[in-house]
Amino acid sequence: MDGLRFVAIAMVVSFHLNGYLMAKSYFYEHGPAGPDWLCRSAMVGFHGVELFFVISGFILALPFAAHRLAEAPAVNLRKYYVRRLTRLEPPYFVTIFLLIFLTVVMRQGPQPALFSHLAASLAYVHNLIYGAPSTVIGVAWSLEIEVQFYLLVPLLTLVFAIRSALWRRSLLAGAVFLTVASQSVFLQHHPRCALSILGYLQFFLIGFLLADLFLASSLRRNFYWDLIAFGGWPLLLLLLQSRLLTLWLFPWALLVLYCAAFRGRCVNHIFRNPWLTAVGGMCYSIYLIHYEVISAVARFTKPLGRGLPNPLYLLAQFALVGTPIVLICTIYFLLLEKPCMKRDWSQRLWQYSSDKFLRLRNLNGEKVLRSGLSRP
Repeated sequence: MDGLRFVAIAMVVSFHLNGYLMAKSYFYEHGPAGPDWLCRSAMVGFHGVELFFVISGFILALPFAAHRLAEAPAVNLRKYYVRRLTRLEPPYFVTIFLLIFLTVVMRQGPQPALFSHLAASLAYVHNLIYGAPSTVIGVAWSLEIEVQFYLLVPLLTLVFAIRSALWRRSLLAGAVFLTVASQSVFLQHHPRCALSILGYLQFFLIGFLLADLFLASSLRRNFYWDLIAFGGWPLLLLLLQSRLLTLWLFPWALLVLYCAAFRGRCVNHIFRNPWLTAVGGMCYSIYLIHYEVISAVARFTKPLGRGLPNPLYLLAQFALVGTPIVLICTIYFLLLEKPCMKRDWSQRLWQYSSDKFLRLRNLNGEKVLRSGLSRP
């Protein structure tokens, strides 16, 4: 899954880097025929967010489905919600306060309207209130949708109580179809709904289907799935050029490609590559701050390679900017996110704080006692 996360975060980073260069670099120009093939591929990179949604659906559905279908232990809902809170919130809160600090410093003083956006972003209701992504941390729009999904997971996973695999999978597939059909009619007129789980539910449900198939499969690998993967990922970039095809076919294409990642021999080996999984494992840290790194670094790298054709120029910039992104986000990950990946870090911190407080109280009590005894 970390290998698939690498693909998702690479798409998002390429989208933002390409957008930055289109806006800020006069070396990056388009001819009369419009953007070249690599630029068009980068322009659909924002769909990498939906790849993350499928992964979230799969990862979070798996223990609930395993309990219903494979007699695994039941999921403790209290631990489930505490884990979501302790795993994701500390990096998010630190990042958002860091960005608000930098914004205040760069604008030379507090901006009153900014703090209302800050409060909405901290509560994961910015999309709902303003009908637009956060002005404090732009990537928070998708995190709000993730939080809505986390809250609904125990309810949505009741579908796995259906014992018949045919009926269960048909219900999930029908829910995907109905979700897409309703989006094609209603969401274009309701921006708040479009920036909610209602606009992306089909991708989480595809993750549910993937979990269902994963538990039922023997995972025997063969080269036919490799052929599907090697042909399917390039075709996916072509499919994403069409809004209509994206709406109706993109979720199902991801289901097939994710199955191929599990079932193919060569492609499974590729997605297990330690370099890819290392970067994919840091995707949350990269996602939180990658655009700020792009803005800080690309202003210096954009003149480099000015004489190259556009595709080569974009590739060169991706290498020049991508390296600092990985390095900076690795430090960010090690200092901030990795400690939160330990399941018991909050309990250990609470225990440490409690022990410290008790020792300090006992020490103060001893000082008071000695002071009283020393008086004549």
